[in-house]
Amino acid sequence: MSARKANASTHSIGETKKSWVSEHDFDRLEPMTFPYPHAAERYDTFRHHIWQQAVPTVHSQRPSSHPDELKLQACWFGGEYGRTFTGTEGEQIEIVQFGFWNRSSGPDFTHAAILIDGIPHHGSIEIDPDARDWERHGHGENPDFEDTILHVFIDTAARDRVYTRTVSHRLVPQILLPQYQGSRGAPDFLPEAFPGRCLAPLSRMSEDEIESLLIAAAQYRLRQKAERLRVMAVATSLRQALYQAIAEALGFGRNKTSMAILAQRCPLEQLLAIDRTEREARLFGTAGFLDPALADSSDAALSHDYQLSLWHSWWRIRDQIEPASHRTISWRSDGTRPHNHPQRRVAALACLLDRWGEVENWWGKPTYGLGKIVNNCVQLLFHPYWSYHFTLLSKASEKPIRLVGQDRARDILGNVIFPYTIDRYTASWQEYEELRSVDQNRKLRRACLRLFGQDAARKKLFTSYYYQQQGLLQIYQDFCLDDTSDCASCPFPEQLLQWRTGVETE
Repeated sequence: MSARKANASTHSIGETKKSWVSEHDFDRLEPMTFPYPHAAERYDTFRHHIWQQAVPTVHSQRPSSHPDELKLQACWFGGEYGRTFTGTEGEQIEIVQFGFWNRSSGPDFTHAAILIDGIPHHGSIEIDPDARDWERHGHGENPDFEDTILHVFIDTAARDRVYTRTVSHRLVPQILLPQYQGSRGAPDFLPEAFPGRCLAPLSRMSEDEIESLLIAAAQYRLRQKAERLRVMAVATSLRQALYQAIAEALGFGRNKTSMAILAQRCPLEQLLAIDRTEREARLFGTAGFLDPALADSSDAALSHDYQLSLWHSWWRIRDQIEPASHRTISWRSDGTRPHNHPQRRVAALACLLDRWGEVENWWGKPTYGLGKIVNNCVQLLFHPYWSYHFTLLSKASEKPIRLVGQDRARDILGNVIFPYTIDRYTASWQEYEELRSVDQNRKLRRACLRLFGQDAARKKLFTSYYYQQQGLLQIYQDFCLDDTSDCASCPFPEQLLQWRTGVETE
């Protein structure tokens, strides 16, 4: 029996429907529990046991352990770190209002509200990768930072305490953020991108044994995605969290953070309250894609008319929304297919907003056939301009171009819809297992090389389905990371025997 058929007969879950959880109840949930907890929990125990066996390795240059500043700000504002913290002085800090993205000079977020030991404070919040950036960037001497009520960072000096003071020498409360658990890596063992020591023990494992490992890793990854959505929903709202997650799925790996920031700066409720033309103008203008001379750069009448309509809507709101040059969203179009240009990703988001009532039904009524429902919806997306153009200045295509392709639809399902619905409708796990694979990215190709070497048959067998790819990515994240060592210190290969024999690690 093939690994896939064996999995279908032994791992499919057909439990009865649970009572639906309202948005209000969702916001109040404790960390998520799943109807199929055994495999995910076993993998979690397994990975922690392995990490306990790890021997730290000293590198000549330690890899960066934190995201870039803009990504850090986006994670904070999206609520991924939560909203209750303990300050560096032991004070209890609660974020009442995250504030607003600052468009000009000064702290990153303005008009925020927090409680410090129950006492309300109003002002601005500054986010930095390192506590020392406050002085490095001259904030302590800048009057624009005088109303800062909170300084948030994820790194600080190893020995000396770093304090945050304003120009009037007022002490600013600090929060040292823990690393977000969904992006947490293993200790200091980082294998290279070549066949690793785990290749040999994996080659001795049966297809069913490898399949069980991938299922467990995939369930664990699914649970992490659901937990991230839960935390974001508690910090903002369920609708905003799911909207941002869909925007990220449209952005691929290269522009995931950029799309998240765009969704934060253009909140769902505000976009739904305006008409289609103004909505598109705000999205493209906030993204930084509109310029006064844009309409004059086009020769085709359709392009000229469309760009002119965007600009006429944008100039009326530009002064209230457009950020300063150092706060603009950064986009990457290098190495991407024309179909996936960032401007087309923004256009796809705009078209999904046109059908948002239909989109919300994807998770509003749990039912079998979610894949078909989502595919039918995205196939119908049409825009008189973007269905025939790659960018705002490109020539028209002779044939219409899909705004959301099959892989993007599957990533929306796998990264957003299924993580949310499986906890509420347990049979969704069975449909998740049936979701076919997407095109392999760089990390997935490295994961296959690490685990299966040049065994093309096993690579194909264990990457044919979306959950298998997700399981491989989770293992790669946990035990391979950013490929900067020779994997000699990684205990994963030796501990695979624990999985083979079915022994639960403790």
